[in-house]
Amino acid sequence: MIIIFMFIFIACSCILIQNFLDYKEVKDETVKLKDEVIETNEIENIDDVAIDWEKLENINSDIIGWIKIDNTNIDYPIMQDKDLYYMNHTYEGKYNINGSIFTKINNPFETKVTTIYGHNNKNGIMFAGIEMFMNEDFFYNNNTFKIHTKSGNFDAKVFSIYSIGVKEESNNIKNLNYEESIEYYKSQSKFKCEVTDLPEKIVKLSTCSYLNNKVTPTNQRYFLVASLVENK
Repeated sequence: MIIIFMFIFIACSCILIQNFLDYKEVKDETVKLKDEVIETNEIENIDDVAIDWEKLENINSDIIGWIKIDNTNIDYPIMQDKDLYYMNHTYEGKYNINGSIFTKINNPFETKVTTIYGHNNKNGIMFAGIEMFMNEDFFYNNNTFKIHTKSGNFDAKVFSIYSIGVKEESNNIKNLNYEESIEYYKSQSKFKCEVTDLPEKIVKLSTCSYLNNKVTPTNQRYFLVASLVENK
């Protein structure tokens, strides 16, 4: 029994160490990338940035944008994905269970709806910060964020946050046109936010939900939906 317990202890320790190393790798890579390609006005903040898209493209041509949500840890490059490669790889192409922030849309931010995915990690990185919007005060006081792309920068205004089963969400929206989908997102939201005009474009952030289980993700997803307005 002692040998068995020792084996279990060693195995668990190895898993914890590997998880920490994966977390540190993602954090260090992101800081390194930001230092290399983003210049921020030290007096202001992310509203006044210059991104070296040529350098980003040379690092990895799959990097198509950057997302930053204040008062969360969400401050990452957005990867263009085709086969869920970036679900468990970093922007440098290294295998990592934390993955990257990615979209499967062929023409992201040009179409009416752009969906972006990321893991909800207990270590707080990637899209873990989306869960914070399930708090009413946070939702109303942090309802804007930025998305930067090579072709233009966008202001995002959050108007919906909810948690729902993956299949249920797919069934609910599959037959809706764009205007109907906006009404659906508004009706699903845990908190109400006035949307007077029909947004020209929206972004939908998706991550695993811990709503019904605080230890492991369930079959539900958090969906954070925001209108997109391009900065001219």
